[in-house]
Formats: sequence, structure tokens, C-alpha cells
Amino acid sequence: MLVINLAFILIMTRLSPYFLYAGNGFANFRVMLVSMAMDSIVLAAMVMLLVGGMFDLSVDGVVNMTGVITGALLVSGLNVALAIAAGVACALVVGLINGIAVTRLRMNPLMTTLGTWWVSQGIAFGITQGISSHTFPQAFIDIGYAQPLGITMPIWYAVILLVIAVWVLAKTKFGYHVYATGGNREGARLHGVKVDRVTIISFVLVALASALSGIVYAARLNAAVPQTVNGLNLRVISGAVIGGCSLNGGEGSIIGALLGLFFMTMLTNASIMLNISPYWQMCILGVVVLIAVGADALAKRRIPAA
Repeated sequence: MLVINLAFILIMTRLSPYFLYAGNGFANFRVMLVSMAMDSIVLAAMVMLLVGGMFDLSVDGVVNMTGVITGALLVSGLNVALAIAAGVACALVVGLINGIAVTRLRMNPLMTTLGTWWVSQGIAFGITQGISSHTFPQAFIDIGYAQPLGITMPIWYAVILLVIAVWVLAKTKFGYHVYATGGNREGARLHGVKVDRVTIISFVLVALASALSGIVYAARLNAAVPQTVNGLNLRVISGAVIGGCSLNGGEGSIIGALLGLFFMTMLTNASIMLNISPYWQMCILGVVVLIAVGADALAKRRIPAA
């Protein structure tokens, strides 16, 4: 993925002089980094869930719900800390429901997370009733717009979470258990790994990361919109798969997933730079995802024959 990304950058600098234009301080590239940082907040936790053999489609709903709940409480006069705590608590409940339903009740993760997406998205619509909260306190806006050391906050959040996720997966007992659970769930259980607990924690981490993303989006927009994100979960999962995460679990890394997400971000940006119709942009991304999933499937078929 690193070679592919570098090759793509070289090709785009030939096709469009503004892709890496230094005259405006690499403005286009900085826009891509901020956009990718917002997705990377969720990516850090989603990779753990994918490596553990699960996935979560409720991310969009949790992001929107958290932003709406936090924004509504802020407008009602609640202080920033309590409003954020309430939004995060609601996201935590969704993560627990997903984890417990999939592990203890043996519910299908696809339908479970699809259901919680509908519920959380419905809560966001129900609270706003078509009128979004806006004009938040400056202390809340700074959560999304402050620039310590000249670097905007979403990039700080993404870097911190990605570094922690890399360390957890590579250096901790929990990370080892995540790989074991995704590689062979029953085998891991027989070796003493509490696979249900690992799965529940992974779902909760995705929900908490989604909550942070929703709060940051609300702060940057200075408004709590019920449809702030649409397709974030699919972008994150697709980027992770393109970067080497297996949908069957047990394989993948944060760095690989980040490179996959970076490629998707550049592909979307390049489509805009080359004046490709937005109607065709989704088609292009779909083709890339199909190629990645197909390559993963071919790799799995070759392993037994080796």
C-alpha cells in the first residue's frame, strides 16, 4: 500500500499541478489530512474489531446521535463537560448493546449493528425534528478548531488514538487476545481467552471512538446536524480491508489500514481535481473495494494449497 500510495501521488502530480501545489502551502494536501483524520478517529477502534472477527455498521448513527444529544444539551444551558458526558454515555450504551447482543444472545452482527444504526439515527432525527442545534460555547468549538503547535485538533486526536491502537495490538495481552479471537474463536476460547469479553470491549471502543468523532464534527460545524456523516462506517471498513484487514478476522494492522484509508481519501480527492462527476466517484470507489476484497479472497484460497 505504501508503494501504491507513492505511485498514485506521482501520477496525480503529473495530471493535476494543484494536487501537491506548494504555492498555497500544500492546501489541498492539508484538506485531505484533516478529512482522513476525522475518519481515522474511528479507524483506530474499527481495526481492532475487524481483527477480532467482527464489524460495526452502526457508526454513522452513533456519530450523528452523539453530536445531536451533546448539541441539544449545550443549547439548553448544560455545561460543556456534562453535555459531552451525556453524549458519550449514550454511545457507550449502543456499544454495549452491540457487544452483548452478538456474544451473549448470538445475534448476527450484520443485522444487530444495522438495527442499532437505525435506532441511533432515528434518535438523532427525533431530537432535532428538522431543526438542528447551533451556536455553541467557544469552549466546545475549540474541541474541533483549536490548533496546538499549529496542528488542528482532529489530527491530534487521530494521531493519539492510532498510536495507542498500534501499541495495544502489538504489545499488550488484550491485543494478543484480539488476534487470537479473530483467528480462531473456538480455539482461543479453549486456550482460556475470554472471547466474549474481548468482543464486547471492541464494540464499546468503536462506539466511544464514534462518539468522539460526533463531538468533533459538531464542534467544527458549530451545529449538531442529524446527518453529519453518511457512509463513514463503509469508508473506514473499506480502507481497512484495502490495507490488509481480513473480513474473516485474525489479520490486519493499524498502519496497513491507515494506508488503505489514505488511498481512498486521495482517490476521492483526485476525482474532484480531475473534474470527474460525483455520480461516478462512488462507482470508482466501489471498483477499488471489489478488487481489494477479491484479492483477499484469492489469497485465502492459495493458503491451503501451499
